[in-house]
Amino acid sequence: MHRILHRHRDQRGAAAIEMAIVLPILILLVFGIIQFSIYFNRLQGLQAAAREGARVAALPQSSQSDIKDTVISSLSGVLPTTQSPVITVSPSSGNPCDLKVADARVTVTVAANTNLDIPLWGNQTVTLTGKGEFKCE
Repeated sequence: MHRILHRHRDQRGAAAIEMAIVLPILILLVFGIIQFSIYFNRLQGLQAAAREGARVAALPQSSQSDIKDTVISSLSGVLPTTQSPVITVSPSSGNPCDLKVADARVTVTVAANTNLDIPLWGNQTVTLTGKGEFKCE
């Protein structure tokens, strides 16, 4: 009986040491998952906004301001309010689908920077890009 009690007392600090070794890895893993889910949410939002902008751009009589307004409204809640995306429409004419070219296509690209801030890993700035392309109607 004395040996069992003595052996139990020798292992009391083992759990604290194991926790000290495993805890940084666990923190890195948990916060990494959270940050990458934010990253993919923003990436998906940018792609959806670019697709929505390209859909509007494919319509006749759509202007650059209509396209950009659609993209901005589609991005509400996706990016922080202090961040403004870079919106590019190709072809860059006033009304992209008024060129009357057979099988013409319009492309809208939306780009924005985001920060990945993972404890014990550091802060990384990543540029996200969404692209939408539609055939002009």
